[in-house]
Amino acid sequence: MRLLLKKTVCALLVGVALMLSLHAASAKEAIPLNGGYVTDSAKILSASETRDIQNYLESLEYSTGIQVAVLTLPSLGGKDLEMYALNVAESWGIGRKDKDDGVLLLVSLAERKVRIEVGYGLEDRLTDAKCGLIIRNIITPEFRAGRYGQGIYKAVQNIGGIASGNAEQVSPSVRGDSELNDDWMGLIYGILFVIAWFVLFSSIAGRRNRGFFAWMLFDALLSGSRRSSYRGSYSGHGGSGFSGSAFHGGGGHFGGGGASGGW
Repeated sequence: MRLLLKKTVCALLVGVALMLSLHAASAKEAIPLNGGYVTDSAKILSASETRDIQNYLESLEYSTGIQVAVLTLPSLGGKDLEMYALNVAESWGIGRKDKDDGVLLLVSLAERKVRIEVGYGLEDRLTDAKCGLIIRNIITPEFRAGRYGQGIYKAVQNIGGIASGNAEQVSPSVRGDSELNDDWMGLIYGILFVIAWFVLFSSIAGRRNRGFFAWMLFDALLSGSRRSSYRGSYSGHGGSGFSGSAFHGGGGHFGGGGASGGW
């Protein structure tokens, strides 16, 4: 009886392992070949649009080393958007191995979904929030109007501008919202710090000095408000590692950073 049970368990384990290996192999085969900076499998871009996007991305990589790839699909075929984008980015090896500075912009036409997948090395600049702004404020309006080429071109410009620190390439609807949030967060942290300082020192000084500390609190808050209103926008700096069908010397890694959306 025990022998039969052991054989049954072994057979089940072998079957599960075989199914997992077949599933992994099929998933690997489902990833399209890397067509370069732009792989337009959904055929939504004209020749001139493809050329413009490629030229920009090639220039971006040449000047900064940052690698951005665009993939359009007719359909996801039931696959999970986030997991599929991560698998494609890792499989293609987008980004430099020592920098992890790759980005994948994936568009699935049938599901009307978009994903910006960000490499580890850019997650501090190209945050989930900023990727969400690019999708909502740049891609979605253009895609809804049927202007796929313009939407993708503007999106990669914003991606490149944020990733490289070139504020001139970032649209006001992306840059402005982000800066506003940063200003408010800075002001809130300042207020909390001053309140904590006031409570601590007023409790030490006693009642007779609380009027003095209250005045100092008011002055500090007013000064912080003035400083936040004068904050400016960020600015930044300006060889090609990939052409043809693959990234030369690529191998960047991804951890699921980015954002998804639809139109």
